[in-house]
Parts: sequence; C-alpha cells; structure tokens
Amino acid sequence: MMSDDASAKPGDADLVRGATNPLDGLTAQLGELEAFVARAEEDGEAIPEEAVEMMVRLREIVAALQGLTATMADDSAPPGTPS
Repeated sequence: MMSDDASAKPGDADLVRGATNPLDGLTAQLGELEAFVARAEEDGEAIPEEAVEMMVRLREIVAALQGLTATMADDSAPPGTPS
C-alpha cells in the first residue's frame, strides 16, 4: 500500500530513530536540511526563510552539544590521560 505522503522517502524517519544518541539525530536532521537547501539552490528555487533560520539554529545547537560532549568526555578521563 502506498503512503499518503508521496514526498516522504523511506528511511528518513529511520535515520533519526536509528540514532544512538540525540546528537546523532540532530546531526542527521541538520544534514537533511542542508541537503534540501542545496537542492533548492541548485534548482534555482526560492529557499524559505524559515529553512535558512532553522539550519542556522540547528548548526548552533549541534556545535554547542558537540562542545559539551567533548568537555564531559575530558572531565571523565582518568588523571594524567592526555586530552
């Protein structure tokens, strides 16, 4: 049976659901959004302002979470372990 949403690609939701942690899911969503914007630019289509704003904010969130994760990993290293 066909899905009601013809634009949905099989596997998109699975990519996010299959993420091992929330950062992986956000990174996957950011990649999908960046791919959408790149395709739209290549096709000469107008890019919704909301898509650009969302991409900027997701990049900020992903970068902040990566920094936090790195800091937490450094804090959990045994003393004398190079960072």
